Amino acid sequence: MATVGAGIDPGELGPLPPQVRVERFVPQAEIIAVCSAVVSHGGSGSVLGALAHGVPQVLIPMGADQPLNATRSEELGIARVLDPVAAAPEDIRAAVSAVLEQPGYRAAARRLRSEFAALPGPEHAVTLLEGLR
Repeated sequence: MATVGAGIDPGELGPLPPQVRVERFVPQAEIIAVCSAVVSHGGSGSVLGALAHGVPQVLIPMGADQPLNATRSEELGIARVLDPVAAAPEDIRAAVSAVLEQPGYRAAARRLRSEFAALPGPEHAVTLLEGLR
């Protein structure tokens, strides 16, 4: 699954293999739950969305918080990181194969998913804020 945004008609990409689906938009929360791996720019929403489902990642950071998120994701063992200028399709393919085939990436992503799930919810923040009175 790939999304291209509102400015591109998926039909412009021509015929695609049957296992490839391209849409203008798909709600991230719906699609990540069924992904084996996520390839993204490494923005906070994408990284945390994949971690919420214990999915390993390939990150191609381009700016803002993305390089920091990518570096930390790589340090935690949940992602492979590629240079956005130098990465060729075969590099992306190899990185995706690695995060799918090497079980350490998925294990690390699932461990972090479990750690996140064990954190207190928003009600805990409310309690802390009320204690500041």
